[in-house]
Amino acid sequence: MEINNVQICNVCLRPSDKDTSAVYVKAIAKGEEVHVCTSCIPHIIHGSGDIIKSNTTVLQEYSK
Repeated sequence: MEINNVQICNVCLRPSDKDTSAVYVKAIAKGEEVHVCTSCIPHIIHGSGDIIKSNTTVLQEYSK
């Protein structure tokens, strides 16, 4: 998800403004656009897309 030009991983919630070396991939999951950091991509490829949080969930958890 992207908030104010900051990408947030929809799996681990890593924000791009806190980790400038992170790389994010934009994808579609469950009908919505999501961002996934490259560290979490193997979990999706070898596991399941079920670990991807919805943008609503990311917004709620990231805002805490």
